[in-house]
Amino acid sequence: MIELAFNDSTAGALKIAKTMKKGEKLCCTAVFGGTEEEQAELMKPQIPGSQKDIIPLMLELEIGLLNNVDKDWHIRKKILNDLFGNFPGVVEELWQRNISNMKSLQDAKNAMEPIRMWVCDSAPSEMCGLLFICHYMMDANVPLSVVFIPHQIQEDNIITYYRNSGEVLAEQFGKMLEYEKSINRIEKKSYATIWKDLVSENAPLRAILNGTIISVPEDFYDSILRKNIPKEEFIVARIIGKTLNQIPGVSDRWLFLRIQEMVRTGELVEIAEQKDDCPYSGVLKWNLKEDK
Repeated sequence: MIELAFNDSTAGALKIAKTMKKGEKLCCTAVFGGTEEEQAELMKPQIPGSQKDIIPLMLELEIGLLNNVDKDWHIRKKILNDLFGNFPGVVEELWQRNISNMKSLQDAKNAMEPIRMWVCDSAPSEMCGLLFICHYMMDANVPLSVVFIPHQIQEDNIITYYRNSGEVLAEQFGKMLEYEKSINRIEKKSYATIWKDLVSENAPLRAILNGTIISVPEDFYDSILRKNIPKEEFIVARIIGKTLNQIPGVSDRWLFLRIQEMVRTGELVEIAEQKDDCPYSGVLKWNLKEDK
């Protein structure tokens, strides 16, 4: 079975989870008691299978135009360049991995190998990934399933909230398997149809609104960014961080591009340049002349 994730954090945590026993935690050593049967159960892996089964597909499908993406997904490289172009070597590394992972998915399609997707339905990138895969696999009887990460879990009087699957700790993935559900033919067709609609709308951005993935204009999040920008000078990272806490699933790179657009149009002015190794370290402020 292929374990399909739509970001590196989820894939990395899944790889660790594959090496862990049930009940094991990264921060402590497990001591097993109980009957032999109970001990044997605890010694089983949290998630059966090999780390090689895990595939991270990072096409950032919630961002950018979608025209022709179904005919040639390679056009997504431009979006990766827009998002990560100022990080040396990152785009090419991501792209080569995407090429390899899409080949693995095609091989799975040919071999009818089961695919399990890990998705938080409040994260646009993950929902777009789910829809894309259902459309991609529409002409094959590949067994598909999805683990929908719950928005919150209460355990030992502690409530944990999840905005994307990348926030799930490695030791928690085994428990998440109880939320796995098979995707039947009708559901797959429904998801594929939603994807086709998004492609035909060809908007520059997709977002989750009232639990539904929709096409939105590129300035969809700008009003929230503006509300978070103070009157005085500010460090870009702080505004991005504050906004991320308010909007589940939005990409920090997209927020950065929107702030850069505000600088380009003169709405904001640069006070101190960003450091090469830390693009969010720049200092900006409102352009008061622009307000007059």
